[in-house]
Amino acid sequence: MENPKHFVLVHGICHGAWCWYKLVTVLQHAGHRVTALDLGASGINSKQLHEIASVWNYVQPLMEFMASISHEERVILVGHSYGGLPISLAMESFPQKVLAAVFVTAYMPHYNSPPGVLIQEYFKGTPVESLLDCELKFGRNQENPLTSVVFGPQYMAEKLFQQCKPEDLELAKMLVRPSGLFLEDFMTKECQLTEP
Repeated sequence: MENPKHFVLVHGICHGAWCWYKLVTVLQHAGHRVTALDLGASGINSKQLHEIASVWNYVQPLMEFMASISHEERVILVGHSYGGLPISLAMESFPQKVLAAVFVTAYMPHYNSPPGVLIQEYFKGTPVESLLDCELKFGRNQENPLTSVVFGPQYMAEKLFQQCKPEDLELAKMLVRPSGLFLEDFMTKECQLTEP
């Protein structure tokens, strides 16, 4: 391949780098470099959700990776679903190291409002019954902001993996982990994006 690229794959909530295993194979076979990361308390990352105090702990593996690459290297960030928020933060922090960003059915925040607004809008427009057997956790009670979620097997079968082979669904059911939403962090000025 004449001009191989370096793709950095960032998973959505409740998932990990494992969800990219087919795409990693395709991209590598085409001659590209690929890095699939586990964010904090995701995939095989050793931290547990209660150890992730903020969104910055959650995105730390991505930020450390971006800091570690040379100033001459430029990567293509790919974020799926909730992974759009971490790649947006990485683009903000390391603009000179990003060749392009791909948002695969992902949250794509705008600089005119905090990224947390997208999360709020999603849950306002989502009927609770459509979440099926997902487990939602709130601060102290349901009057407080939603703090974490874990996908249930029925939700994964009907909403996420309905077009996949049965073995992909089984893999996901074995590897799914609870994820924090960090809504309060995403509403702060620290997470606000600048105008391009």
